[in-house]
Amino acid sequence: MTVGERIELRRRRMGLSRRVVAQLIGRSEEWLRQVEQGHTRFDSIQIAYRLVEVLRFDNLMELIGGSFSGHPVERNVSLPLVPLNRAVMDHPSARAFVTEAEHSMPSLATLRSSIDECWALWLDSSHRYTELAARLPGVLIAARSIRSAAQAASNGSVEEAGQLLVDAYHLARLLLTHVGDYDLAWLVADRPIGILARTRQPLLAAASSWHVASALLSLGYYAESRDYALAASYRLACEPSVNHRLCGALNLVAAEGAAGAGDPGRSQELMASAARFADALAPSAVDHRMGFGGLAVVITAMNIALRLGRIDHAIKLAADADITDNSCVDLRVRYYLTTAYAYSLRREDFAAVFALQRVEQACSEDIRYDWTARQTLQKLARNNHHLIKRDLAQLLTVAGLA
Repeated sequence: MTVGERIELRRRRMGLSRRVVAQLIGRSEEWLRQVEQGHTRFDSIQIAYRLVEVLRFDNLMELIGGSFSGHPVERNVSLPLVPLNRAVMDHPSARAFVTEAEHSMPSLATLRSSIDECWALWLDSSHRYTELAARLPGVLIAARSIRSAAQAASNGSVEEAGQLLVDAYHLARLLLTHVGDYDLAWLVADRPIGILARTRQPLLAAASSWHVASALLSLGYYAESRDYALAASYRLACEPSVNHRLCGALNLVAAEGAAGAGDPGRSQELMASAARFADALAPSAVDHRMGFGGLAVVITAMNIALRLGRIDHAIKLAADADITDNSCVDLRVRYYLTTAYAYSLRREDFAAVFALQRVEQACSEDIRYDWTARQTLQKLARNNHHLIKRDLAQLLTVAGLA
């Protein structure tokens, strides 16, 4: 595959027009067309790096082809995820890694308490990656063992055990997505659909559909993500009472999928619908597990603006957002990471570093393990802005990229 073909393929997968990409890299649409068709070559290394950043290639060599002898961004750097990966992949029908616990299984109440503690860690702990990576494999194994035992005994706890296993899979999907393991995250997101196939649990099924649609979005299947989320939203609308949190969350991921699929008009409609659902929520009804609420609407709007090349609009949305230190760690991190990325695209390195410092204050582990954070840091390092050299060096050290 030629360089031009790689550029065109990545651009189309991201749902970006040639005009938008050309504007982001500072060249004309005709120049980019000539590059994609193989009639023109890059005339500066800076333009090549801009294409790497805008189209989110891992490194320059991924764009131009060939081997890479430098140090690309690594996924899961020093995070001990092998136990979790094995716990996810070791389906009862395989037993490839013999991860199932041989000791006595915990009670459903104990398992439920453990899963709630894991959710609390993920949403609001400053050590959420390492603590969850350490605890979640055992929780996942226990949940699967309890459900298997309940199925074998044909007792009345099968459904509750299934709910807890689904909840554990949802947590695993979030962690794997943040560290950039999108393929395994999709597998984890899909597992609950089979578990819930024969149950009548529309709310949990809708939540699982949200995870699947989010996983598809991360993989670049934008139209599929939109359609999956909308189908779940329509099914949910047929229920006796509307669940504003779930409908809103599904509309958000569908809106981002629509934007990626090149349908900004439909994306805007879905964003407006999600905003109405958020407005209808009482503050106590905000669902942090699905990340839905007023701030989540703003963050998604920022992501859509960036996807469409509207960087100034994304930054304005960030400036108008109602973010406080009382917001949970997960929401604060998502907001500041998106803000940092937006500023880095506009080459406002001071503002980008400041936003990343706020991420570090909330949870330094996101600087080290979150895929977007590490991409943004490498971009800032390439810019080599001498006035932020000291602050950037500290962040790079925290990220293990120094």
